[in-house]
Amino acid sequence: MTSEPAVRADILVAEDDAEDLFLLLRALRRLDPGLRVEVTRDGVELCESIRSAPRDVLPRLILLDLNLPRCDGREVLGILRRDGYAIPIIVLTTSREPSDHSRALDLGATEVLTKPDEHRSLENLLRGVISRHLSICDREAG
Repeated sequence: MTSEPAVRADILVAEDDAEDLFLLLRALRRLDPGLRVEVTRDGVELCESIRSAPRDVLPRLILLDLNLPRCDGREVLGILRRDGYAIPIIVLTTSREPSDHSRALDLGATEVLTKPDEHRSLENLLRGVISRHLSICDREAG
């Protein structure tokens, strides 16, 4: 029996809030329906997913919520960077506290962005992230 080769996800999304996850996935599909997206719902699941994947099939980008259950985003950042993973990690948070943003950057976040309240703003924010970190040309959202 032959196992199928692992497929590299373009983006791993770590988000526990169902509404935020729905909005993120909808925006990503609208921006590029061909993106391969994997979802984890807590920090332990995210770390296990990364650690169990062969290095050649790691996601190209992680979108990380700070307030995850079991192992929060700050702990995840520390673990992944300490273990030598260089994957770009974009923290998406509702926090507007400068100390939360600077702490995430100190722990190795590539960028820290505040989740916008409006769907169109979320699409624009993700368009920029995708353009900067996945080398995908900007596309007009449908």
